[in-house]
Amino acid sequence: MRHYARDLDPELRVNYCHLVAVSVDPPDVAGALRAGLGANFAFLSDHERKAIRELDIVDETDPKHGLIAIPYTFSLAADLTIHRVYNGWWYVGRPTVEELRRDLRELMAQRPDFTYQPPGPRA
Repeated sequence: MRHYARDLDPELRVNYCHLVAVSVDPPDVAGALRAGLGANFAFLSDHERKAIRELDIVDETDPKHGLIAIPYTFSLAADLTIHRVYNGWWYVGRPTVEELRRDLRELMAQRPDFTYQPPGPRA
């Protein structure tokens, strides 16, 4: 998270993109984490665990600890369709800053105004 807050978020804001973190922590705990990271992006709280049920990302392997969210990262297009999903349950599954940059480049390349078109010949 620190890499996203320090390296990626300032770069995204210049390009009108947004990061959002969602946790199952209560709002005050999520706010403390946000402040501790020095993050400027939104931290949303799903402390009632509604979203993890709706998204079907509940880890059910350890019933002793209740509803635990599998830590997924989604890169979304402007219309909120999912472009890529990273399963962060294992450290190596979490996206790097460079992977998220690549996702955004791929999404931007789909725009009709992304590629420079030189002007036609002058009349």
